[in-house]
Amino acid sequence: MTDNLDDLQSRIKTLKQETQPVQTESDNGLSDQDKRGLGAAYELIMTPIVCGLIGVGLDKLLSTPPIFFITLAILGLMAGFWRMYRLSQNIHTPLELKRLQDEKKTGRKAQISENYTE
Repeated sequence: MTDNLDDLQSRIKTLKQETQPVQTESDNGLSDQDKRGLGAAYELIMTPIVCGLIGVGLDKLLSTPPIFFITLAILGLMAGFWRMYRLSQNIHTPLELKRLQDEKKTGRKAQISENYTE
């Protein structure tokens, strides 16, 4: 029985080591994390610009005041900041967002139960 348990624990340890992300250096000396950070910075800059240009095009097409420009530029800026927030919290997939929310709920439940036991 203990042999099976030891074997299972060693297999789990091996799988954890295999699935750990490896930081690699590319040709230009930037790690994957640095590339993600630069990508997020470009998104923060380019998203409002692209959205604003789409807004200008819609305003010209529909002959309206700059309603679409302002609205889409603000939405693009908000999307850029949301991307920066997700990157700072290591939220790259919806599953990681769910994990983060579950951890916050668990922390709140523990804090509430501690308050009631005192």
